Amino acid sequence: MADNSMSREHVSRRTLLKGVGAGVATTALAGQATAQNDDEYIVGLEAGASFDVAKKQANGVRFELDFGGIGKAVSGRFSDAALEALGNSPNVRYVEPNGRMHALQTTPYGIEQVDADVAIGDGETGAGANIAVIDTGIDPQHETLAENLGEGWAADDAECDADCGGGPFGGGNDIDECLEVWDDDNDHGSHCAGTAAAADNGEGVLGVAPDATLHAVKVLDCSGGGSWDGVAAGITWAADQNQVDILSMSLGGDASDVVHDAVQYADQQGKVQVAAAGNDGPCTDCVGYPAAHDEVIAVSASDENDDLADFSSTGPEVDLAAPGVDTLSTVPRDDYAEFSGTSMACPHVSGAAATLIGAGYDHSEVRQVLKDGADDIGLGDNEQGAGRLNVANSLGIEGDDGDDDDGDDGDDGDDTGDNAPDIDQFDVAARGSGPWSRADVDWAVSDEDGDLDTVTTELLDGSSVLDSQTSSVSGSSASGEHEVRTRDDPDSVRLTVTDEAGNETSETQDF
Repeated sequence: MADNSMSREHVSRRTLLKGVGAGVATTALAGQATAQNDDEYIVGLEAGASFDVAKKQANGVRFELDFGGIGKAVSGRFSDAALEALGNSPNVRYVEPNGRMHALQTTPYGIEQVDADVAIGDGETGAGANIAVIDTGIDPQHETLAENLGEGWAADDAECDADCGGGPFGGGNDIDECLEVWDDDNDHGSHCAGTAAAADNGEGVLGVAPDATLHAVKVLDCSGGGSWDGVAAGITWAADQNQVDILSMSLGGDASDVVHDAVQYADQQGKVQVAAAGNDGPCTDCVGYPAAHDEVIAVSASDENDDLADFSSTGPEVDLAAPGVDTLSTVPRDDYAEFSGTSMACPHVSGAAATLIGAGYDHSEVRQVLKDGADDIGLGDNEQGAGRLNVANSLGIEGDDGDDDDGDDGDDGDDTGDNAPDIDQFDVAARGSGPWSRADVDWAVSDEDGDLDTVTTELLDGSSVLDSQTSSVSGSSASGEHEVRTRDDPDSVRLTVTDEAGNETSETQDF
C-alpha cells in the first residue's frame, strides 16, 4: 500500500506552515466552514499564469494546484498588502480565505433496500471498478476492507494522528497507531468505505460493490475537518489516478472556488463524482458543496420506511436519495457501528456507480442510468431527485419493488423464483478408450432468479442412465466440466440444470 509520497503530478506540497491548524475552532455541524487562520488564503490563477504570480507574494505556501485549462491555485499565508496587490492582478481569478469542510454525520443498513444484494446475486459486484473515498481515511487492516484496498494518499495536515482521542467525528477514535498516513483516525471514512465496497468474505458487513477497489484519500483530520486546499488537493490526486473511476465525497461545506476548480478538473478527467447533500434539514434549497455543483451527483438521505431523513438537506440539486439512517458499516479496528447522515447515503450511490462501471457502462452514462433505475418513493423532487437508488433496476435485473419485507408475498431478491434456468453452453466431445466410451462435457448455465441448484450430465442408452455426474451450483450463473463413461454402448448425452424451486431445463445430444 502506497503512502503520501506517491506521485502528485498536479499537486506539489511546499513548506508546511508552523502551527497550521493550531487553535482552530471547528464545528461538528455540516455546511459550515471557517478559516483556519486569518492570513491563510487561496489565490486562483489563470491557466496560463505562472505559480510565481502568487508564490512571490506569499509568506508561506501550502499547496500549488494545477487544474489544467480551468486554471491554477496557490494556497498559503499572505499579508493584507499582498492580497490587495493580487486582487488587482489580471492573472488572478479569485482570492478566498482557506475555509474547512467537515464530515457529514448523524448515523446506516440499506444494501437490501437498494437491491444491491440482488445485483450481487446476479454476479454484478463492481469488479474492476475503483472508488476514491475522499474522507478521514480507511482502516488498512479491517477484516472486510483490507482485501479491497488499493493505493492511498493524505493531505499533510490531515495525516493520521494516533494521539487524537475522543471520537467518533469529534476528536478522533483513539486508535493505538497509524498504520498508514491515510489510516482512519476518526471512523467516518471507514464507515463510508464499508457501505460502498466491504468485501463479500463472510466477515462483518456486505458493501454495495464488494469486488470494487477502494482508495483512501484522507483530506479530513481526526476531528472530521479539512481545509479547502487539502480537499481540492485530494480531489486532484484522485482525478490524476487513471485507475480511479468514482470520487465518493461524504463531506461538505460552503462554496469554495478552489474546490470547484478541483471538481471541474475531475470532471474533465471523466471521473464520476458523488457527494452527500448535507445535514442541514429540515430545510429547503440547502444542498451544500461540493454536492451542489453540476458535475456532482448529489445524494439525500432516506430511512428504512423510505421517508426523508429529518436531517437531510434538500434542493433542486438532489439527484438521488439513498438509505442514511441507522446504517451498519465498518469502523476501525475490525469493528462495526450504526451511523446516520447523508454521509451514509452517499457511498450507497458510489458503490452503485462502481457496479455499473464493473458491468461495462461508460462513466458518462452512470448518472442517468442510476436515475432511470431509481424507485419513486413519493417524496418531492427536491427531496428524492429521480427517486431512491435501486441498483438492480439500473442494471435491468428483476428485484424487489421495495414494498415486500416478509419474504413470502413478493420477490425480494431472496425468495425462490418461478423461472426455469437456462443452458447457455452444452459442448460434447465423445471419445473411446479401450473398452470405455467417454463423453467430455463443457457446460454453462444461468438463472435470472439467482437460485441455481444442480447441474447433471447423464450418459444414456435409450431411457437407461449408464453413468452420470452432478455438480452443486448457486447464484445466477455457473460453468464447469463433466466426464461420464461406460463399457456399454451409449446413444446420447443429456444435460439437466435445476433451481432451488425444482424448475429444470434439459438438452440432449447424440453420442
